[in-house]
Amino acid sequence: MLSLIVAMDKNNLIGYNNDIPWNIPEDLALFKKITSNGIVIMGRKTFESIGRPLPNRINIILTKDSKFNHKDIFTFDTPEKALSFANEISKKENKKIFIIGGSLVYKIFLPLIDEIHLSIIKGIFFGDTYFPEIKFTDFSIIKREKYKEFEYLHLIKNTCIF
Repeated sequence: MLSLIVAMDKNNLIGYNNDIPWNIPEDLALFKKITSNGIVIMGRKTFESIGRPLPNRINIILTKDSKFNHKDIFTFDTPEKALSFANEISKKENKKIFIIGGSLVYKIFLPLIDEIHLSIIKGIFFGDTYFPEIKFTDFSIIKREKYKEFEYLHLIKNTCIF
């Protein structure tokens, strides 16, 4: 199962100047809780904005920069290679795979996603990076939690069985 986790405002904004436009510790704690002990796949810019590998997770970075290297991460130059590696680890170690951004990485993997962990941040923010177009009608909400500054939705892709 391939999962995606994202926080966005109601205009699908996810970033500004390679950073998150809001500071909501409760949402970051939820992100940590959901992704801990899993495998996270992200783009190089997202990794650089975080500044270090996420602890208690296997960090996979997508980059075309062949010289990009960092301790405690795995780098791949194609989504296929990254996902193949993640799937191998997932099967061996029973770990969930999470796509964690940025915008281009979300767009690449969106057609393959089975599950979405979505935080909808209250308010409208200024930014320059948006979550790609998605048909939320292809998903069903299986969990909804309201927090002071955001709402969390857990969505599963609808499947047709004839």
